[in-house]
Amino acid sequence: MANIDFKCPCCGGTLNFDNKSQNIVCPYCDQTFKAEDLKQYTDDLDEDGQEDTAWDESTVEAYTSEDMKGMKIYTCTSCGGEVICEETTSSTKCPYCENNMVVSKEVSGDLKPNLIIPFKKDKDYAVNAFKKFLGGKPLLPGSFKKISTIEETKSLYVPFWLFDADVSGKVRYRGEKVRRWEDNDYRYTETRYYSIVRGGGVGFEHVPVDGSKKMEDKLMESIEPYTYSEAEDFNVAYLAGYRADRYDVSKEETFGRATQRFREGTIEAFKRDIYGYTNLSVENSNLSFSNTITKYVLYPVWLLNVKWKDEMFRFGMNGETGKIAGNLPISKLKALMYFLLFFLGIGGLVFFVIFAILSFDKYKLLPALVIALIMGIAISSLILGVFVRKNKNVKFSYGAFPYEKDNSCYINARKDIFLYSRISKTSKPKQQSPQRR
Repeated sequence: MANIDFKCPCCGGTLNFDNKSQNIVCPYCDQTFKAEDLKQYTDDLDEDGQEDTAWDESTVEAYTSEDMKGMKIYTCTSCGGEVICEETTSSTKCPYCENNMVVSKEVSGDLKPNLIIPFKKDKDYAVNAFKKFLGGKPLLPGSFKKISTIEETKSLYVPFWLFDADVSGKVRYRGEKVRRWEDNDYRYTETRYYSIVRGGGVGFEHVPVDGSKKMEDKLMESIEPYTYSEAEDFNVAYLAGYRADRYDVSKEETFGRATQRFREGTIEAFKRDIYGYTNLSVENSNLSFSNTITKYVLYPVWLLNVKWKDEMFRFGMNGETGKIAGNLPISKLKALMYFLLFFLGIGGLVFFVIFAILSFDKYKLLPALVIALIMGIAISSLILGVFVRKNKNVKFSYGAFPYEKDNSCYINARKDIFLYSRISKTSKPKQQSPQRR
């Protein structure tokens, strides 16, 4: 008969049963658990369970020679990128590396998109949107607006795989509740740790995953979402005057990214049912997918290549909504100046308030300075972080929450299990009696 080891929720060590107390104890961190609580903890979610994330093999038709009459595939001689456009296209520059492209072959056998969202924004709109995008960026180098030049503005239909799924299962979170109090000598902090399980389901639809290796995934997710209701049945006429990136990421290759987005979206959806915790983090999940559907679509994107000081910056704009994204340079001098400005202002204000609370007692000058220093650095760093994010807005859109079906989320299992608590204390500074003269 095999031995079964139970792991401590606190430190991960192997737990033992204590005959005297009839409780479960950890010999490594000295935490104690009630047997019934630990059973709930281990039973609620199978730690080693495999998620059922199989996708249906949805059918996507192939182009016919009649579909793509007059269209050619152009191949870049430098980076290997391929686009589909009219054989009479005057510009055959690669949209990725700017090198010349050559006609390689007729379009046949490629998968034909189910849907396409036609371009809603033109080139002038893209250029003006970029100029507005530069506003409100305190850390942007002053010379960027003056000497940067838009080297190229290109319209491109980018291939995406769209996924629908109904997700069900359980997610386990780790929650903390923090309580503070003090007496004459110490300040106390008690942290109570909980295992929180939420089970239920939620539906998502039209979650996109970029189907082009040449296109930066983070840039594409940063200009989401697209409005699915604006999509039309694919017609090659929409490609007239535009280029369409030829997909080089298969549907099967995008399953992992799609699964990750659905998982993160479900975690966020279930989290809306949890209240009253100071901190909340995710431990694991056990989910299954059903009613899965896959479509192949083309979405409109404007690409802007901007040159500044011999460096090229790429920006993307959603050709339907006009949302723009791209990473801008940061002036280190401006960042330092803003940090010092906020630090002096905030630190000085905090020092004055703390010192006033302490009745301007000269013997409490040092504690007031230390508090002002710590708070000044912390708050100034947070503000500077906000400024940096204004310049660096390209990031993965972890989750599928923008694509959650209305009123589809339900919770049918709720458990909040107390695990253990920890109390820490710090000595209060001793008050010095004023010296007699």
